[in-house]
Amino acid sequence: MKKIIIFLLVLSTYLLAPVHAQRPHQEGPRHEKRPDITEMVGDLSAAQKGKLETITNESKKRIETLRKQQKSVRDSIHRYMDMDGDQSKYLYPLFDREARIQTQISREMYVTKVHIDQVLTKEQRKELKENSKRQKKQRKGRRQ
Repeated sequence: MKKIIIFLLVLSTYLLAPVHAQRPHQEGPRHEKRPDITEMVGDLSAAQKGKLETITNESKKRIETLRKQQKSVRDSIHRYMDMDGDQSKYLYPLFDREARIQTQISREMYVTKVHIDQVLTKEQRKELKENSKRQKKQRKGRRQ
């Protein structure tokens, strides 16, 4: 009898759990607007603002394209994972593809950072870094 009750409790917890808790890695909409660089650095010239907007907008487009590709690969992974039997001949190449896309995203983010650093002065980079840390800490505090 105890085993049946435990089984039912586990089953009900699983069935009632929200979808995002079952697949925390799944992409979804970002719930909060992150501040723009121009909001995080106070004394930007008009030329700097223009360059930063161009850099960030172009980077966002490239990253969004990569994230769409990544989502497509992840959807395929989930379909194969849900199938019975050994699906490794399909899954292993998909895992590799997802890793390559994630690498491209990380590289794009780094290249964007380098371009931003080239536009900002040393003091502005310091201000951006401090404000970024503060924002990250605030976001982390809201999630807990």
